[in-house]
Amino acid sequence: MSQSQRVTRFIFYTFWAVFMTALTYVLGSVSLRILRAKHGRAIYWAWSGLIALAFCLSAKTLPLGIAFLSLVILVGVFCELEELGLNFLWSAFFTLLISSLISGGAFALWVSRVGPKWLSQILAGIDSLLKLLPQMGNNMQIQAMDLVLQIPSIALILWMSSLYLAVLLEGRLEPAKKTATENAERPTMRAQLMQLRMPDVVVWGFILALLGAFGGFDKNIVEPVSINVLNVSFVLFFFQGIAVVARFFERLKMGPFWQLIFMVLVIVHLFLFVSLLGLIDYWFNFRARLDKRPQEFNSEV
Repeated sequence: MSQSQRVTRFIFYTFWAVFMTALTYVLGSVSLRILRAKHGRAIYWAWSGLIALAFCLSAKTLPLGIAFLSLVILVGVFCELEELGLNFLWSAFFTLLISSLISGGAFALWVSRVGPKWLSQILAGIDSLLKLLPQMGNNMQIQAMDLVLQIPSIALILWMSSLYLAVLLEGRLEPAKKTATENAERPTMRAQLMQLRMPDVVVWGFILALLGAFGGFDKNIVEPVSINVLNVSFVLFFFQGIAVVARFFERLKMGPFWQLIFMVLVIVHLFLFVSLLGLIDYWFNFRARLDKRPQEFNSEV
């Protein structure tokens, strides 16, 4: 690849990362991961950090700057842990932990500067966002305070989705190399998504969160914490359920185009079903059963 092509791709992925962060937030991580992989840590941290700082200097682009900076830290830390040899689950766990600590510290600093009005400012911001949403009828009234109490899980879900999509889509956005040696150097973490299986602590946390949310406990502390844990658990089991669905499509020998179509339909319309499938897979291990069926069929023949 010539120098001009490298510069062109560098500019393109930078622009695309900012654009997708502003449009969707979670998809901005894909281009950032490619920038980190192709240009190294020094250029990644210096260039991406400079762009985030530039957006933060203007009041009009401050929200975009904060969102972009959070993704820069998220993807950068994840790639550093990946290079240390950690697998996807451990890299994601420590990345989320570090991002949570940094965000918590920044939030505490902001509260100390704003003073007692911090909650009213957050509620006013959420109210302005809710007014932009279409009317959903009297049966689905969203309260700003309910969203405030779920901000921790919302942030974690956005970060988890960003990491998941960054690993899943990196190979689709970046073209394959021409030589086998170059292809061998490409990240192999994407294959771990198809083997994704939540540890025991996630299942027990989900069970305890169900009891805390619907067991009639303290509504000021226990119930909000339990709801946040439930939100995160549902998304984690959704990722595991997607792996089961993908393995099922693979065993059906479904073409890539139809896999994409059905996967979009499943994600949009069957989120809770896929999450439940991921939870049940913890006990039944559907992927192992799907892998055994072709072998059993061949032995019968």
